[in-house]
Amino acid sequence: MSQNKPHVLSIAGFDPSAGAGVLADIKAFEHNGVYGFGVVSALTWQNDVSF
Repeated sequence: MSQNKPHVLSIAGFDPSAGAGVLADIKAFEHNGVYGFGVVSALTWQNDVSF
């Protein structure tokens, strides 16, 4: 863990496709050079028929 990177926290739902929610937030944090932590507030289950 780098001491030079800012640390941020995301509180969001979990989307298993990583297109939204806490996983997308963490990817955006990394892209912007910050160290991200995630807290999952909701779990989703979805497929090509329903969610």
